[in-house]
Amino acid sequence: MRAVALALGLAAGGLLWTSPVASPVAHAACGGGQLTTAQLNATFAVPNVGGSPGVLGYAGGDYQHVYALPDGRNLWLFQDMFFSADNDLRDSLGAAAHNAGLVQNGSCWSMLGGPGMKNYIGSSLTTPLRRWFWPMDGEIGADGALWVFMAEMRNSRGTGAGYGALPYATWVARIDPSSLAVLSFVPAADAGTRLYGWSVTSDNDWSYLYGHCYRQFLYNVNSVGQFDSACMPHTYLARVPKGQFGAARQYWTAGGWSNSPNDAKPLMTRGAANPMDVQKFGDVYVNVTKVDDWWGAWVYVDKAPNPWGPWQLDRSIWIVNERRCSECGIYHAHLLPYLDNGQMVLSWSNGAPYHLWQQNAFLYRPAFVSVPLPTFRTDAPVTGAGMQPRAPVRAVDTRQTKTRMRGATMIEVPLAGLVPNDAVGVVANLTAVNPAGAGFLTAWACGARMPPTSVLNYRAGKNTANAVHLRIDPSQKLCIYASVDTDVLVDVTGSYRPSTGAGPNAMTAARVADTTGGAPLAAGGTLTVPIIGVAGVPASGVDAVSVTVTASQPSGYGYLTVWPCGQTMPVVSTLNFVAGDTVTNSATMPAGSGGAICVYSPVATHVAVDVAAWWTAAGPRARLASSERAIDTRSGSRPTAGSTLTVPLASFVPAGASTAVTNLISISPTGPGALVASDCGVTPSGVTVAYVAGEVRPGVALTSLSANREVCVATTADAHVVVDVMVSFGG
Repeated sequence: MRAVALALGLAAGGLLWTSPVASPVAHAACGGGQLTTAQLNATFAVPNVGGSPGVLGYAGGDYQHVYALPDGRNLWLFQDMFFSADNDLRDSLGAAAHNAGLVQNGSCWSMLGGPGMKNYIGSSLTTPLRRWFWPMDGEIGADGALWVFMAEMRNSRGTGAGYGALPYATWVARIDPSSLAVLSFVPAADAGTRLYGWSVTSDNDWSYLYGHCYRQFLYNVNSVGQFDSACMPHTYLARVPKGQFGAARQYWTAGGWSNSPNDAKPLMTRGAANPMDVQKFGDVYVNVTKVDDWWGAWVYVDKAPNPWGPWQLDRSIWIVNERRCSECGIYHAHLLPYLDNGQMVLSWSNGAPYHLWQQNAFLYRPAFVSVPLPTFRTDAPVTGAGMQPRAPVRAVDTRQTKTRMRGATMIEVPLAGLVPNDAVGVVANLTAVNPAGAGFLTAWACGARMPPTSVLNYRAGKNTANAVHLRIDPSQKLCIYASVDTDVLVDVTGSYRPSTGAGPNAMTAARVADTTGGAPLAAGGTLTVPIIGVAGVPASGVDAVSVTVTASQPSGYGYLTVWPCGQTMPVVSTLNFVAGDTVTNSATMPAGSGGAICVYSPVATHVAVDVAAWWTAAGPRARLASSERAIDTRSGSRPTAGSTLTVPLASFVPAGASTAVTNLISISPTGPGALVASDCGVTPSGVTVAYVAGEVRPGVALTSLSANREVCVATTADAHVVVDVMVSFGG
């Protein structure tokens, strides 16, 4: 019941459609199984659904919501609903309710509510066209009742669903799932106008309430401009302990949770209106949105591994040609709570200007389509790959593109043209710039499931960098997730190719440059560091080197850039620091002129360089898979100063593996110090991760493995340690 006209400027022939010829669905055998998409379309192709002798059935209505009941039935509720035995509603405008519904038992249907504003929920509180209640989503609660969230709508003009109609508060109805009697109907725990409960889903521990303001009638214009643009593009998220829908809520803050609704930040912002409708299927969360309501041309299907995201567009459905007349509109995408032969059942509302759907109620009934269930790609490990280095090059800088990452969101970084066409992995440096708070980045092959690992940890206002060796997707894209708002830089220094390239020869870290015994590198100065033929690195046949670079006692805010000598210094950074800091990072790249790498700093700082490995065509081949967490000491006791942690990797690397690239993270150290990684058979030397008290610091280690496929991590101060496996070699 929407008094709006379609403003897409796209015609569908200009003719009013008539209802397709369809036989009524047989009601002889009820129960057992759900209706298919085709059966639902056939059911709603004809009027009087749920009707019986002396009882008018459903003839038209919109904003359908379907709630699964424990006994296998489904409850269907509609925002506005008309009752008739035929498609002509011109003589039955009094045969309506602001909310009513259908009970579905297999192919059998019965009515809830009735004509003459016999609303199913909140009828005694309703003043037709001035104050009424519209159903949103709901679930079975911990008390066994069906909890359905309702939007209290008010229109002082008395014109119902049109100009002036706005949500006033959120209410919740508790319904007996057997008798469907309304047990209670009261304002919700958060009765605000963000309408938490617009969509509802749960995991094992929490129930999640998605909020959308639904202020679509704010302005008296017949266009998308009628929306409240301050809130309609946003969806918010709250949670309560599973099924405890009356409990105090926590609100999503784009990376965490708060008890205050004032701290809530949008979960997703898109278009002119982005009302998310979320269902959980297995371990995938799926969202459907008819973007921009009546005027939009697309239904978007998104997927995520968590209720809060990161949301990734899975497919776009062009729906303009699905309109039932040239002036008709499509709105409110909704997923049914079951699958049809492995496919999702997507419904949407159809509407038309009053004078059209009054003549033909078919224009005011839902349609159903089958949509493939989104999944995350499962990539088999790539074996036999080799690393091909290149001069550093910047792939993305969100400061330049003005696409600063918002907490709990992801971006896709295209690498085509920066890596070979057959590349299956990337060597890169990631930098978080000016983060809004403490958080982390995760990076992985787009389309695959986001791994439970991190590649970089940061704190508010401090630029932090870390190197990665990671699998990329078949279209050469890398996905990056940020837990807290930050800008992100990605600089590429190499790639992994399926059947060519180099393998590493890990060595006991050897220091090849250190200014701390003398004058620091001057501001704007470049340090030339010979690598080839030095400290055990062969004098020839070396394709690349991996080094750990340390900046210490810098005079101010700045960065180091490391690149092959003899080439123009690239516009990239290797690590970032503040005055007085000590920071490390890994870099893998070809050596330049004279077998040397160059290090530049814009401010005075001491610099140390340790060589960790050299790469040759005869080196071991790489195995690339999704990153995995090998150990996290936060689940037990914290390693103490001077201790060495033995980390078994046999579950994460193949038998015979000789070398691994791991990400080490120091967490909550009690003082300044370092983590040093080794193969457990030598006294560790050099620095892998430098840290200061209280901070979380990441760093990449390229080390040999012990005969038992272990790596050892020594710490010089009490600190928790996390080890994530990126790439292994050999085996």
